[in-house]
Amino acid sequence: MQQISGNESAPTPATEWFWAPGLFFTFLLANSVLGIRLREGQWDNPANLIGSQLVIFCWCFLVWLIAAYAVQTNYMPRWLKLAGTLCLAAITSVVIYYLSPFEDFPLDAVPQRAWGRVLIRLVYRALLVGSLIYPVVYYLAAARRLAMEKLKVERQERALLQIRTAQLEAMVAERTAALEKTIAQLEQAQQQLAEKKSSDK
Repeated sequence: MQQISGNESAPTPATEWFWAPGLFFTFLLANSVLGIRLREGQWDNPANLIGSQLVIFCWCFLVWLIAAYAVQTNYMPRWLKLAGTLCLAAITSVVIYYLSPFEDFPLDAVPQRAWGRVLIRLVYRALLVGSLIYPVVYYLAAARRLAMEKLKVERQERALLQIRTAQLEAMVAERTAALEKTIAQLEQAQQQLAEKKSSDK
């Protein structure tokens, strides 16, 4: 049993397990507003449009990684994981927006509006994105956990079956050896009896 458990593959880190679905989902999420931006005429500045879309995608994927780490953290309650994910999503949304050389809202740029309005808009976007990402990550983590537990049970069952098979083979070998010994003793007794009869004659 120790050998089987030692061969079990260790859980992969959250960033590895959620890499492919994270890139796919956040790509769709980041480009979900692309049609609206094109209708607003933002294609007039393609460099800003492409650059800001790339920044938004990177930020969405960062939120995905934050959610993936939070979901697989065992020392926090579930509500705190969600709250922490949303808080970090809001903080990173504001920080990345102000550090980015591109403008996400070119029709309503920063100099034309109060910082409070900008903050509310960025936090609202972060809460919306975080509330969409977290359930998907949670479902994937639950499905992965269930698959790993199923695999662990199957391995334990195979190990138990191997042990029982080995015990049965040992028992059969022991019974076979005892039977062969008994047959040999019977043959020897028959031979001795035949020799005794021949000597009596």
